[in-house]
Amino acid sequence: MTDAERIATAETLVLGELPDAPVWEGITAVGVVVDDAEICVDRTYGPSGGLDGVGGNAGYVVVTFPDETLGEPQDGFCAEYAPVVRTEAAPVEVPDAVGHEPGLLVSTDFGDDWPLTVPYVVAHCGNITAGNMNLQVVTIDAPDGTTYAANGTAKDHTEYPSLDPIWADNPDVDGLKIDISPIIDAGLVLCS
Repeated sequence: MTDAERIATAETLVLGELPDAPVWEGITAVGVVVDDAEICVDRTYGPSGGLDGVGGNAGYVVVTFPDETLGEPQDGFCAEYAPVVRTEAAPVEVPDAVGHEPGLLVSTDFGDDWPLTVPYVVAHCGNITAGNMNLQVVTIDAPDGTTYAANGTAKDHTEYPSLDPIWADNPDVDGLKIDISPIIDAGLVLCS
């Protein structure tokens, strides 16, 4: 499909999604090429359209090709749109010695939810009895061979150090760490 064909298709799709309501009467759509996968479509109310009946900007919608998926309408203009740069994570090389461990957890399998600063760990889960209660202890082995206490039970009932040295800071909230629950949940599965 040529760029002109993608633009025409995107404009038609965007206009076709609008409900039949007076606010949208006379609306126009003008698409621009973002890249090989995206067309951004500026929407402009007709002269008497819009919420105030004075026309003007009606935001924009990004259409992704080749599947012709419409994004959510956004405020502003296509000129303000910054496409998300998609980068593939580099593959993690896992030593053969741990490659077949049932508790192997690799950062690339978790994406942005990976809460650690190391590329992989091996999780372990064990059952202990403390105070007449059956408890599950989750530990993780880091690539350097250090075993860390992953859950609260492991911190309270083992001599393993806290995983703070390899627990990643939350880039969005100063002073907090990334949610560790995906690692703990994966470890707890091993106790089942």
